[in-house]
Amino acid sequence: MSITPQAFHVHLQHLSAAEKYLIAYSGGVDSHVLLHLCAQLKNAPSGFKQSFSAVYIDHGISTQAQKWGQHCQQICYELDIPLTIVAVDGRAKNGQSPEAVARTARYNAFAQLLAKDECLLTAQHLADQAETLLLQLLRGSGTKGLAAMPRIKPFAKGFLCRPILDYTQQDILNYARQHQLHWVEDDSNAEECFDRNYLRHSILPLLEKRWPAAQENIAKSADVLAESQFLLEKMANTDLHDLVFINEYGLVEQDKLLLEPTLALLTMPVEHVVHCHHHELARVHNVLRFWIQSNHLPLPSKKILEQIIQSVLLAREDAMPIVTWRRDNCGCEVRKYQNILYLFKVSDGVGWQKITSQAYTSFQASLLEKNRLKLPNDMGTLVLDRAKPSLKQAIPYDREKLLSKPLSIKFRSGGERYRRQPNEHSRSLKHWFQEQAIPPWQRAVMPLIFWGDELLQIGNFVLNHSLDTYAVNQPMKQHNGVVDDPLSPNSANSLIIHWQRENN
Repeated sequence: MSITPQAFHVHLQHLSAAEKYLIAYSGGVDSHVLLHLCAQLKNAPSGFKQSFSAVYIDHGISTQAQKWGQHCQQICYELDIPLTIVAVDGRAKNGQSPEAVARTARYNAFAQLLAKDECLLTAQHLADQAETLLLQLLRGSGTKGLAAMPRIKPFAKGFLCRPILDYTQQDILNYARQHQLHWVEDDSNAEECFDRNYLRHSILPLLEKRWPAAQENIAKSADVLAESQFLLEKMANTDLHDLVFINEYGLVEQDKLLLEPTLALLTMPVEHVVHCHHHELARVHNVLRFWIQSNHLPLPSKKILEQIIQSVLLAREDAMPIVTWRRDNCGCEVRKYQNILYLFKVSDGVGWQKITSQAYTSFQASLLEKNRLKLPNDMGTLVLDRAKPSLKQAIPYDREKLLSKPLSIKFRSGGERYRRQPNEHSRSLKHWFQEQAIPPWQRAVMPLIFWGDELLQIGNFVLNHSLDTYAVNQPMKQHNGVVDDPLSPNSANSLIIHWQRENN
């Protein structure tokens, strides 16, 4: 298939009608052809209104990287396309995949550069697609992995598009030679110690010798599997709608699943699940994968999914089981408490089960107005500011009364008590945790907000209501004919204390 600027233009417009395109340019032949095609559109007589820029990523690995960057600068200057050079640390540590680490560093840099609704253009082609499917197949991936690389997908604030994915490496080389392009050669591309290179140089040529259309047919299979994955995700989204946890304020908590409706997806009695075949758990596997993916966490293996079903979903009612997995340098946990499944991201290997109360009992800080107080161990921030209508669960306090005493932040050490009203008997915080069904592993990491010596709030739950009676005891004021409720979210007289959690 011949590559022409006209066909490329039609294909690009069909895939993505962005106003600005960012070209991932490495200096190699594939990305050079992509860059040259974009330059042809930019200089076309008909006038191509969209703008192009390019980015070169220096991974900090090759001693030739700086020289390649200079080459990219020269080519972009000649083609009148602005170039940004970004240096990243793409060096792998012990036990890490060099390819995966470099790729992650590269795409993180792309994400930082891409503005809203802009489109990142990358130069993967038909052989890359075939290699990706084979790699995923050898890793035992499911339909999502075997669907390989989509032609376009959401990425960062915009999109990622692969406009030459349907062309072969030979098509690209033919175009490069026809236009007398000069590109750089990365010696590491010939090193077969890397899985992709081994497939490219040793396996695919053997397959094509026997089956000349191997690359095209593998790519067709990837397209079919992408369609299947789309239908599976659509089904999972429908199932998930009835499983997610909705809190008392009517807000969906995506990181929680209701146990009983999840078990209802099984096609057999619970007592038979232990002896069932894998395909009979397919619907539960599908919705669990989609749930985890919806929380932007790495997917577990099929073995881990089966552990979640056997060890967590089917655990006895009073048990608090846990299943963990780690992938792409990110740890995850699934737990159960009182018929609810909880999904967590593990930060730097510190899971909920490894958090000790000692790390929190020594913490103490003051909270000031318009201040963002960072909590230990990435447990989020506390904010004291004007109330917002979007925060439905927040109860606004009278500003003058709230600031009449110092606000201090502590964590649970045991024996804490609180009063709902000034004249009531105090209550045990331990009993409140039980009434609210707060999982035991979360109790030590929820910040306690004290108003003077009185426990006022824990996390986003208000315990002491002595400060939110102001509106009842004080008359409403009028300003320009508008009634001013001192505790309304739009009033300058009201403040909230909000816990913004960075992790689940």
